[in-house]
Amino acid sequence: MDKRVFDDAIGEVPPSTVDVDAVIVRGRRAAMVRRVANPAVAAGVAVVLLTGAVAYTMMRDTGGGTTVGTAPPPVSSSTTAPPSSSTAPPSSTPKGMPDAVPPPQCAGELEKATVAAARLTQATTEAVAAQRADLQLLPNAMGDYPAGTPHGPLEYHQVDPQASVEELSICDPMASFEAMATTRAGEGDGNILVVMQPAWTEHLGISCDDLTIGERTFCETTTGPLGEEIAKQVLQLEGGATMHRVEILREDGVEILVQAENIATTSKTGGAPTATAPPLGLDHLVAIGTDPRLTLFP
Repeated sequence: MDKRVFDDAIGEVPPSTVDVDAVIVRGRRAAMVRRVANPAVAAGVAVVLLTGAVAYTMMRDTGGGTTVGTAPPPVSSSTTAPPSSSTAPPSSTPKGMPDAVPPPQCAGELEKATVAAARLTQATTEAVAAQRADLQLLPNAMGDYPAGTPHGPLEYHQVDPQASVEELSICDPMASFEAMATTRAGEGDGNILVVMQPAWTEHLGISCDDLTIGERTFCETTTGPLGEEIAKQVLQLEGGATMHRVEILREDGVEILVQAENIATTSKTGGAPTATAPPLGLDHLVAIGTDPRLTLFP
């Protein structure tokens, strides 16, 4: 899946070997991953959400799937905001997605973006703690968005590629939600990223063939217990960092990217690893991404 393009003017970062175009899965999900894969963008909102091997029944082989490469070794682990709604279905489809349509949930009553952000911040923080309670979550040094506006650990904010100052509808075709954090544990410092947006297409046909950034060492596609389309990847990136990456197309009209890396800021800066492994494993990321609370349509 991909996320909306966003402008991040945090400044120059060292060049990355990550192929930005290759990150755009099937072109129809361009917004989400384009932001994550772009080094300049990542410098302002940085990456990654989750690693380790906690048993999670939602990610058992409950449906057919495809596997490429060798499965990664497990990593051992040691108030909802009041609803404020408005009806605001999007008026146009995202650029480059001429046949895309919003999920039907966008036609209903929608939370305001600020209300959704507060709710999702709490839900994601709790979901991460449920997978690995020993993780300390800290603000990520690369997480300012817009430039000069810091955010707390896993604090969601709406990303708008038009850099508008006004709050957009949850279903605006050019906006997405992001949250990130630096993680600290016995193995060192890592980072987590979550990117979320309405699912603008149905049955995206997630495939290992078109989910490529960095050097992929493992990829598996599967179906979740609630019919989610799921792609799990392990990638080796510039500077030696490892990325655990999960993309999920949920049945509730939401698509989510969750990532975890073994570098305190983000691999997009080309730095060396600062931990022996990402803070969360693929099954951890799936558990977080399929958590019922992580939705734009509660």
